[in-house]
Amino acid sequence: MIAACCWHCRQFVQMVRPDEEVDGSYISSGFHMPLFPDCRFSGEYDYQLMIFSCVNCGYPNIAEISFSPDEALSGSSLEENITRWLPVEPIGKQYSEGVPPNVRSIANEAHQCAQIGAYRAAVILARSAIEGIIAEEDSSEKNLYKRIENLSKSGSITKRTADAATAIRLCGNDSAHNVSAPVDAEYAEIIIQILDSIIDDLYSHPLLVDRAKQYADQKRAMQKEDTHDSDK
Repeated sequence: MIAACCWHCRQFVQMVRPDEEVDGSYISSGFHMPLFPDCRFSGEYDYQLMIFSCVNCGYPNIAEISFSPDEALSGSSLEENITRWLPVEPIGKQYSEGVPPNVRSIANEAHQCAQIGAYRAAVILARSAIEGIIAEEDSSEKNLYKRIENLSKSGSITKRTADAATAIRLCGNDSAHNVSAPVDAEYAEIIIQILDSIIDDLYSHPLLVDRAKQYADQKRAMQKEDTHDSDK
């Protein structure tokens, strides 16, 4: 089964070809599968485009595939050879309510930049998100390096979080000051993952822990009530 995030309904769902049923069986009606560029008008191409339908909303999604039309028509390793989906529209990332709005906004935008291949912008925005995170903890010092150090020494943030913030700070500085230096997808993805780990450490995980404690307290209270009622 081929699945992707639909640009229209924003759901990660199954995608089906025009000659394919939802259950994966093929329609044996001589249906011509549309592949582009149309080989009737173009003899040479680096890749092909194939139209799929989203099973959730029915809107078309276009897959860029990296093998020949003959292989595509035979259904040979189609999913493995899909290089990307069009239209290219960044989905971003939704963060929990415990994350401050300004941090959520910048971090989400960093994800969107990475998703459309704007890797340099993604790294620089990740650094901006760190600025916002550290400012939430301590705004008394202008220098980001010193603020991270102070928070680490005071125990306000863990050494792991401080090291992660420093890594993003250095990478963001490098991209901002050396604008001609290339930034590839793997590099940007690592920075985004580190940013998310910081957000988890400071906001998401503590919120989950609090909810777990509330749930446990409620369960204990219910058990006490049940015990009290049974003693009557």
